[in-house]
Amino acid sequence: MKILKKILVIVPVICGIMVFMYMKKNKEVPLRLEAKERIRTVRVIPVEKMDVIPRATGYGYVEPVQTWEAICEVSGEVVEVHEHLKKGYFINKGERLLHIDTAAYGLAESRGKADVMNVDAQLRELEQSRKNTHRLLAIEKRSLNIAAQELERKRGLFKKGYVSESELEKEEKNFLAQQSKVNNLQNTLNLFPTKRKALLARKDSGELTLTERQLDVAKTEITAPFDCRLSQVNVELNQYAAAGSLLLKVESIHSVEIPVQLTPVAFMNLLPKMKRPFMQVELNMETIRRAIGITAEVRLPMQKNKITWQGHFSRTSESMDLTTGAITIYVTVDEPYGNAIPGKRPPLLTNMYMEVELRGRVMPDRYVIPTSAVHEGRVYIAGKDNRLKIRKVNIAYQMQDISVLEQTLEAEESEEREVSVRPGSGEEDASLFEGAPGLFEGATDELLVISDLVPAIEGMLLNPVPDNDAARRIRIQASGKKIENPSSGEGI
Repeated sequence: MKILKKILVIVPVICGIMVFMYMKKNKEVPLRLEAKERIRTVRVIPVEKMDVIPRATGYGYVEPVQTWEAICEVSGEVVEVHEHLKKGYFINKGERLLHIDTAAYGLAESRGKADVMNVDAQLRELEQSRKNTHRLLAIEKRSLNIAAQELERKRGLFKKGYVSESELEKEEKNFLAQQSKVNNLQNTLNLFPTKRKALLARKDSGELTLTERQLDVAKTEITAPFDCRLSQVNVELNQYAAAGSLLLKVESIHSVEIPVQLTPVAFMNLLPKMKRPFMQVELNMETIRRAIGITAEVRLPMQKNKITWQGHFSRTSESMDLTTGAITIYVTVDEPYGNAIPGKRPPLLTNMYMEVELRGRVMPDRYVIPTSAVHEGRVYIAGKDNRLKIRKVNIAYQMQDISVLEQTLEAEESEEREVSVRPGSGEEDASLFEGAPGLFEGATDELLVISDLVPAIEGMLLNPVPDNDAARRIRIQASGKKIENPSSGEGI
């Protein structure tokens, strides 16, 4: 029994040793796999020079360029109003809007005319009196000469003893009386210019008063100063209009303006690089408009079929907004009612909310890349050996989905680049940059990676695939061209 137990223990051990020896003798060598570098397929576009039109978009409400408020300058009852004196009606220039009763002002005008006529009569009387006095003075002077001769004759006779002293004294009294008459007439004649000036002053004052009365009469009639549209009416027929009250308000229909707010950076991006400051030229708004050359397009936001108006840069605000820190740009649109089509194209009405796209001058030969391709101030470049290179870039400014560089990327040595083609794509993918003449003219030897790489390791192997649609979208955004078919995938 003990021997059987020992056999049962030893036999399994011997079998296990034999199996282990057999497996060790006949084992296979492990297969060693060769390490292969991972290839990342990425979308690329060429870095090229292109003309860029800087743009900025803002929003604002339509405001009339010119408004006019009719404030009553005289008091009275409104005896006549325009048949269309209602809010919203169009009024032509020169049409009479309302008329105030002129009875009281007409009487004052007649009284002023009578006062002026009275002064004119006094002036004529004074002139005739002057002529009469002048003739009398001439007669009295002749009498004075005769009296003087008679006095000299009497003095000669008195010396010879032919005339008494009393007769001589009597003759002297006659002479002095005649001389007094001449002096009085001369004094009266000398006072005529002063009297005439006083009457002329009274006449001028009367004429001014008459003019005031005539102006009061003219103020009773209110006419439209320009082609306009009524925006506020506060008066009715037979109503008493008090002086100083606002009767009505109108808006010009020839032009409107839209104030939009832009950040200082966005506005500066629209301005061209000038060689001299404005202070070296004549400083006025017309000179500034010509110098910066900003154009504008006004459109209704949130519209499937965009309706646009051509506007022009008018002016900027004199100060920054303290709340937002933005600068206000005023865009003017002429003839807001001119191209209105019922049911298709509305006119530009006051307080309409509009989208305004401002465009600066063309900036030639600038390098443009997608904003999504910039990673914390760096971009990914597919090198000539299809290896990833990471480079720093300086962004001049960003616009929509693109970024404009201040300078080009550091160019690689000009060598032929081997662009890998996706497996199974054939020659069609390799020729994606063909068939669009001039689209990539002036391109550098750089291929910009526009795909996200996580992680992005410099020197990693890439499989660059040209993205023709992305390159076309960049070109469209840079040039600001319109998209005919946004659903085709070529829109921005």
